[in-house]
Amino acid sequence: MLLRHASHYLFSSIVSAGLGLVSVVVFTRALSDAEYGIYVIGTSTAGILSAILFAWIRLSVLRFQSEGASIDIRVTAFVAYGLAAVLSPILLVIAAILTSASPARILATAAFTLGLGLFEVGQEILKAQQKTRSFMLGTAMRACSAFLLCLASVRLGWGGVGQLAAAGAAYFVTSAALSRSVLSGPVASIDTNDLKRFAVYGVPIALSGCVYSLHAALDRLIVAGILGEGAAGQYGAAADLVRQIILLPSTSVASAALPLAVAAFAQGGIIAARPHLERSAELLFAMLLPATVGLALVSPDLANFVLGPDFRATAGTVMPILCFAWLFQAISHSFVHTSFHLAQRPILLVCHGAATLAVNGVATVILVFRFGFVGAAAALVLSEAFGALLGLVLTRFACPLPLVPTRLLRIAGATGGMAVLVYFVGAQWGGGGIYSAALKVGSGVAIYACLAVLFDVAGMRRRAFALASAARQRYRDQFTRSKVRASASSLT
Repeated sequence: MLLRHASHYLFSSIVSAGLGLVSVVVFTRALSDAEYGIYVIGTSTAGILSAILFAWIRLSVLRFQSEGASIDIRVTAFVAYGLAAVLSPILLVIAAILTSASPARILATAAFTLGLGLFEVGQEILKAQQKTRSFMLGTAMRACSAFLLCLASVRLGWGGVGQLAAAGAAYFVTSAALSRSVLSGPVASIDTNDLKRFAVYGVPIALSGCVYSLHAALDRLIVAGILGEGAAGQYGAAADLVRQIILLPSTSVASAALPLAVAAFAQGGIIAARPHLERSAELLFAMLLPATVGLALVSPDLANFVLGPDFRATAGTVMPILCFAWLFQAISHSFVHTSFHLAQRPILLVCHGAATLAVNGVATVILVFRFGFVGAAAALVLSEAFGALLGLVLTRFACPLPLVPTRLLRIAGATGGMAVLVYFVGAQWGGGGIYSAALKVGSGVAIYACLAVLFDVAGMRRRAFALASAARQRYRDQFTRSKVRASASSLT
């Protein structure tokens, strides 16, 4: 079930990332770096506001709705969303004062904030109910509608503010289309006890959501404050491109693993959940590590092909660094945080996020003044690495997680072999551009797949033998049936 659900989430992530890649190709050419910077700063601000208002709801839904089919907290979740949305004007006024943004930018940010919150609550409900096909459809629909609406905004000449408003509208369009699936079947009425449980579990979650969202946006905001909106646009385009690719495998595995682990934990505690955690940990690292190393090796070629001329120089420099920042962040969010959710210890989320944010803030300010874009990327790697190590320590106060060291060594060996081959291919035949990137990616995928089967990473060798055995058995059965039919026809 884990692999099936993970494949559904992976497919939806691939569609979303693919359209995100197309969006980067189109919009970094259609918009100036300053206009793209408006979009980057707006989405970063909206992400912080949405986390403050709605993170406690969606994470509470995922934690409690996953406990079993008898649990139904959908109406309670949407009532909580409405209550939180009432508070949004206060935060928007504060954001307007702090950023001195125009009314149009504030309204566009408000649309993005509320739309993102509504969409994520619905997606968490589908995820918790293990409706992976509907989740997959929603992710793809949101990506398609966002691209089309943003493209229309560009054609109308609405600039970065139009991009922000169009992307926010896409969340509302998709939420309306998915409402039937989200609310299908008998729907329980609002339960005040569940609302209280949301609040008790969610207050620290809201704080942690604010901390993590500020951490995610801090490098862009500091770059904008020190180097300007154009610089933020260049840096943000590179960071978004890396994020989409690196988080593609990690979110796919985490989306499938957490509901299964929660359900097992609710029935039998950590003993029942441990097999799920071990399989998900191995699958996560088996997908995440080669994706990170491979992207770091091909990122300069990819940047020259994907991004517009104003963005390429910055991206070619910072993308190989940012790959490892997102690697450590994915380990924290997709692996470490599972422990805190299972143990219902959201205060550990707050401690983990606050410490990571503090390191990020200090390091980013110092290094951006000294090294510019490279300093921002290096500060993010430093803070995320610190956060991953701290998170692993904090899991000892929640649910200890299996690190499966033997399996990790196999993954590291396969990834190392892939990296050597890709580097050799690039040195011998890599001329830069899309053809060089395609050659490196193709050779890397091929060698990693072979080494993964050889080292039995995530049970791939056993699965390959099982598939080969099943194929041979089908061939024997077909051969036997054909002989029986031939014998029967000869007798007649």
